[in-house]
Amino acid sequence: MVRLRYYPILLFLLLVFSSSNAFLENKYFASNSSFEVIPEKNVIDAEKHIFLIVRFNLDKDWHTYWINPGDSGEPASFNWELPDGFNISEPIWPTPELIPYPPLTTFGYTDELKLLFKLSIPKQLDSINKFSVISKWLVCADVCIPQEGKVSFVLSKGSSNDFSIQNLLINDVKSSIPKTIKQKVNSKIDGGILTLNLSNFDSEIKDAYFFPYQENVIDYSINQKLDKNPDGTNLYINLLNKNKSIGLSGGVLKTNVDDYEIELDSNLFNTQSTLNPEFISLSAAILFSLIGGLLLNLMPCVFPVISLKILNFVNHAENKTQTSLHGFAFSSGSILMFVLIGLSVLLLKGIGMDIGWGYQLQSPLVVSLLIFLFIFLAGFFLLNVNFLNSLLNIGSAGVSAPSYMNSFGTGFLAVIVATPCTAPFMGSALGFAILQPGFSSFLIFLFLGIGFAFPYILLSVFPNMLSLLPKPGAWMETFKQFMAFPMILTALWLVWVLSSQINSFQLVLVLFGITLIVFFYWLNQLKIFSKVGLQIRNFIYLAILVSLFFTLPIERSPFESERNAFSDEELSRRLAEGPVFLNFTADWCITCKVNERVALKTNETLKFFDEKNIFYLEADWTNKNKLIAKKLASFGRSSIPLYVFFPGEKKDPIILPEILTESLIKDYLN
Repeated sequence: MVRLRYYPILLFLLLVFSSSNAFLENKYFASNSSFEVIPEKNVIDAEKHIFLIVRFNLDKDWHTYWINPGDSGEPASFNWELPDGFNISEPIWPTPELIPYPPLTTFGYTDELKLLFKLSIPKQLDSINKFSVISKWLVCADVCIPQEGKVSFVLSKGSSNDFSIQNLLINDVKSSIPKTIKQKVNSKIDGGILTLNLSNFDSEIKDAYFFPYQENVIDYSINQKLDKNPDGTNLYINLLNKNKSIGLSGGVLKTNVDDYEIELDSNLFNTQSTLNPEFISLSAAILFSLIGGLLLNLMPCVFPVISLKILNFVNHAENKTQTSLHGFAFSSGSILMFVLIGLSVLLLKGIGMDIGWGYQLQSPLVVSLLIFLFIFLAGFFLLNVNFLNSLLNIGSAGVSAPSYMNSFGTGFLAVIVATPCTAPFMGSALGFAILQPGFSSFLIFLFLGIGFAFPYILLSVFPNMLSLLPKPGAWMETFKQFMAFPMILTALWLVWVLSSQINSFQLVLVLFGITLIVFFYWLNQLKIFSKVGLQIRNFIYLAILVSLFFTLPIERSPFESERNAFSDEELSRRLAEGPVFLNFTADWCITCKVNERVALKTNETLKFFDEKNIFYLEADWTNKNKLIAKKLASFGRSSIPLYVFFPGEKKDPIILPEILTESLIKDYLN
């Protein structure tokens, strides 16, 4: 009888024990992680669906991966066994985090991952419904370990209280899931750069990162850049493969404000050119730089200084050894200067500055110093100035003085005044150099210098070729003095450039600096013989030099941003209306201005644009502009001029040569 009295208790304990075993199957323990399934509720009845939580608990500082793992790894997989009539969704992933593991970047979760699944429930239920799932996942720290486990759980038919501990857990997991945005995000692919327009999101966004669902689409090694300006907020993302268009559908946008699941619009277009650096080899880029450097000697901004070297060669024509040594000194100076400019561009590019060839002329300080330099040179050319001859050797005695430092310095100077110009073939080579940093860039700038110095290297190696040049004579002094006027004109042009970069008061100060230089020349012409008089003049020389520094501009003009109306939005708007001709130009780019004068802005060309309904759009790079720098980079360029014709929204753009004629424009645009 005693045993019969305890039978119900024993039966209850047996049921509890068996249910405990079933509960223990909800969790699987692996070496460095565990895996479990937690239903929203254990008793179901009239519900159409419930949520399941699949939770991975990892050892401290271990991680697992998102649906797109990044550079390495793989996401968890699930193989469900469901009773008849039940259906389960794909996993609903929470917002991932960046897990850098140099040189790799991965997307995943550290310490814990909780996934949601939506379980659809049929109308007809059994009393007991058993479920199981096999999962495979990868956990990593210093090493990666694949894990695999199976868990089971039971859902019973019956009524239950809607509130449970699981409800709180479900709500917590839901809060980690990115919000869904119904409106598609305006986006485009432009020369290997994916641009997401985030202007419709919260204005307080200060930081953003886009996690694409598709693998092997973006370059994870390059930081994404958020740019906020009056035209809107854009996120710039480097693509892994810059040569091909992609079917990128969407992903997760993580910001400092909130996280969003976004879908990208279908207006993705890829702006490419046949001279994109991805399309040319290093050897081709070196050849282009060699030819471009050679042709740079013919550019109008270089010839006045090159004339110095021509005179020097003529003057030493009878002394072949002197000719060769001076030629090699000049070549060494110009090549070294090209390399130094190249290294400075790469260094500044590496610290995040958007710059390119000729970037120094975007600085009013540099432009002002060049104005003073050209005025000084004009004085040396025009007058018999002895002051500083021992240092510069550029006066009348300087042409005949056997100073190799003079030739070396002239090579330096020739490159400095050449930087506003680019020659044919230079654009793609410079784009390759700046967009592909490293030893390749060093080679590009080196061969650019070699190409520039090639005629003088040739004369140095074969001095007998000097017989082709005129004989020395009085004409040299006249020619030297005549070259002062191109110097003065160059200085005036730089004053015009400067007027668009600084305010009127600062411009007046620079003009006062020019007056001080002229005063220096007048003072130098005075015949002073007394020791006291010479000392006073030397003191005034020093005062002029110091005063020049106080005339230099120290701040930019407040209307800098107003002179350029170019934007991606403007380009897209015009493209929606018809073809667009985009001209990347700047006041300091002589080649740009010559092209505009003789080919681009002539009545014939403007009439042709009207007939073809082509909209002419300018991107003015006179002052620093990140948007224009990025747009140039999207075409594989870092310098101007650059001329791009967009036949239509869905058509690939066409890049024109850097030297234009009216007929050439018509040939490319027809």
